[in-house]
Amino acid sequence: MADIDITIVNVALPAIQADVDASLAELQWIVNSYAVCLAAFMLSASGLSNKFGLKRIWMLAMALFTASSLLCAFAGNISLLLVGRSIQGAAGAVIIPGAMSIIFHAFDDAKLRAKVVGGWSTFSAIGLIVGPLLGGFLVDHTGWPSIFLINIPLGIMALALGGWGMKEIAVEKDLYLDVSGQVLSILWLGGMTYALAAGHAGLLAPEVTVPLAGSCILFGVFLFRQSRTANPLLPLPLFRQTGFGIPNLASFILGFSTYSSLFFFSLFFQEAQGVSASEAGVRLMPQFLLTAIVSLFFGRLHSRVGTRWLMVTSYALIGVAMVLLCFAEVQTGYVYTGSLLALMGVGMGVAVPVTGVCVLGAVEKARFATASAVMNALRQGGMAFGIAILGALLGAEAVKHATRQLTADGISQAALRAQTLVFSNAADAEAALSTHYYREAIAYGFQSAMLPAGAACLVMAVILAVQGKSTPPAVRR
Repeated sequence: MADIDITIVNVALPAIQADVDASLAELQWIVNSYAVCLAAFMLSASGLSNKFGLKRIWMLAMALFTASSLLCAFAGNISLLLVGRSIQGAAGAVIIPGAMSIIFHAFDDAKLRAKVVGGWSTFSAIGLIVGPLLGGFLVDHTGWPSIFLINIPLGIMALALGGWGMKEIAVEKDLYLDVSGQVLSILWLGGMTYALAAGHAGLLAPEVTVPLAGSCILFGVFLFRQSRTANPLLPLPLFRQTGFGIPNLASFILGFSTYSSLFFFSLFFQEAQGVSASEAGVRLMPQFLLTAIVSLFFGRLHSRVGTRWLMVTSYALIGVAMVLLCFAEVQTGYVYTGSLLALMGVGMGVAVPVTGVCVLGAVEKARFATASAVMNALRQGGMAFGIAILGALLGAEAVKHATRQLTADGISQAALRAQTLVFSNAADAEAALSTHYYREAIAYGFQSAMLPAGAACLVMAVILAVQGKSTPPAVRR
């Protein structure tokens, strides 16, 4: 459900924008409110699970996710929708790492565990495949609220299966929960994301400098508190280990580049190329289909190749695909974009499970839940930062391109019109100016966003290549 919710919402964004009169910045927050809460609350997931029981907390989170989906479906304005999405993110923060922790507690053999992780990644990829297809169909035929209503029966089914099949893991009733650290993590991460998303206003604009300065101070306080707390949310000493720190950096980059890219792919296909939500869902299929297929063979690949080179190759493939997407234009055929999405899917089919195996292989069994939470928090935080930074870049470059086009065509007040064109409601913008200018601007902004996203993955591949000797196929303990 949590994976489906990431992809299904991206396909529905243009429909939501038209219905609730949302701007481009507000569209970013529909995704980022979920991602920020997902990242921040993941740091508490392991502590809550260890103190009150993994099964109990996971079941409560699933119930909360289901209820908040109902709130999103009936949200009549952008504010209420953002509240619902934030609650979904907080609940998803327990659901996602909880699944990985359950797997690692259930299987002791490293090779078998790698195969199970590959299978889990396959099911996650299937959810990612179903999301765009189902979302596009529902949006076009029943409206965007249905993408949230679909979570209700799925949530009830998950609760029934969890109650029947999950076993409770031993709890630590006296465990200290870092409440102040949790509050600080939400504040600094939210403030930083807000500042980055407002970057189009100018680096010295108050809406950028104030939250940026505040979030930096809060981040410093957060790190200070974590270094002196008995049971910190973020175990800083673990990051001194290369085997833990580098893979977690890779997890952040994976979120920054690939997970955030769904937002931009949806905008490109629907807003720049003008296809329907259903067709946009179909066009995203190669990426997730290849992710699922490749994940099936991850266990075999891992036993033959080893962790290091699987990491290097997968991040390099993703980086190359995203850099080549910089050449996608309004009239670019789907053979080109679809092929590159398929290449990304191959990379993700390896990158997601191998990063998980690498991170959890660097810690002892007692810290699986903590390591899983940190890895997923960094990935979701990367997605939030990616949407904020790359989204601001997309908007700024789209405005510049539109201004140049309008000026060249002799249209008065070109800069003001370009600003309205890009950052206002798309339907209003297209009514004010021709669709041609709008689509060209979004396509140019998309190209500008893909370059740093791809470059980040390529740099990560280089770091992984020079990191050191390859970890043997059997994960070290």
